[in-house]
Amino acid sequence: MSLAYDAPGVGSGSDARHLEALERAISVALSPLDFPNAIHWGDALTAALCALADAPAGAILLPEATPRWRAVSRIANAVGHEAEWGLHEEATERLQQPGAEDLVLWVRDDLATDATRSGNPSPTGTLGLRIRIPSGSVAAVCIHRDLELGPAPYQLIAALRAIAPAFRAGIAAWIGSIASRNNVVRMLDSLSDPAMLFDGSGQLLHANVGLDRLVGSADAARLRSEAQRMAWTFSASARRRPQGKLAPDRSPADAPSGHIERSVRIGAAVFHLRGSVVGQELIGAEPALLVTMSASAMEPLSDNVLHDQFGLTTREIQVARLIAEGLSNNEIADRLGVRFFTARNHVERTLAKLQVASRHRVGPLLRNESPTDSRSGRASAA
Repeated sequence: MSLAYDAPGVGSGSDARHLEALERAISVALSPLDFPNAIHWGDALTAALCALADAPAGAILLPEATPRWRAVSRIANAVGHEAEWGLHEEATERLQQPGAEDLVLWVRDDLATDATRSGNPSPTGTLGLRIRIPSGSVAAVCIHRDLELGPAPYQLIAALRAIAPAFRAGIAAWIGSIASRNNVVRMLDSLSDPAMLFDGSGQLLHANVGLDRLVGSADAARLRSEAQRMAWTFSASARRRPQGKLAPDRSPADAPSGHIERSVRIGAAVFHLRGSVVGQELIGAEPALLVTMSASAMEPLSDNVLHDQFGLTTREIQVARLIAEGLSNNEIADRLGVRFFTARNHVERTLAKLQVASRHRVGPLLRNESPTDSRSGRASAA
């Protein structure tokens, strides 16, 4: 089929240029999941059809809860251009040409009756594709040509009909991705452990209620903040990849095997955050990050840890544990059977090695409740 349109205003140039425009329109129609959302896809598809027909603008209707036409300029970033929405006319399901009585010439119309399926209304500058999806909703896309050009040439109508199956497949893929995302949301909501889903830009898509059950509101905010930082790390790594994408089997620098792991201490518990890269087969165009959380009680510091990490001797370990019990220097001396001054010297050396500012911090430290970066200064043995 030749696409070198001879009609004025349709376009001029080689067959190759028009075939390239047709190929581009079909490719966009088939690839809604390559775009951040349905609006971006609809804009790109309408602009591709406008380029195919040398039309300045068009409109698209997607089967959403509130059907609305979205007006799209061929040059989306043109000065003064803003895409506009118009409520869908449910009674006729037809797009009215502004300032004229002509309706759309539907070159492919699943809603037409047998009597009107092959009909051709009066010359119109608006050509469109209209399909009905299994749920009964309608999807459509139109382009607005200059009325002075007269009836659309057969080659253009044939090209648009050739795009119709791709448009139908694209709508089905988009609806399928919505269903898949809803399934993911239901799965996350069924988990007892906290779970948060972020998109490739680090934006939160969904969080279940498990986090509120696990900790109080103040601690939940801290854990959400840490999960958000993980998502931003993931996003920054994705942007460094070619075309800003991160394959499900690849991961950020600090995420071997597609995972990011962090730990957060809150009170007497440690919360383990694990971020897993989720592929586009689950939620759409780009990989996402699923962050799950679990809590575990912190283990008290063992004698080996006190010896290896802090350099405490066997006697100093004894002293540290007596301090943690709340014993005074006199009581420690009696417990160890040594003189008061000897016990005080042991306490001074023990506090210095533990790097705590007060003997009252020894108990939380030995119970592993205090972050290491809070231990500073040398304490008095009093």
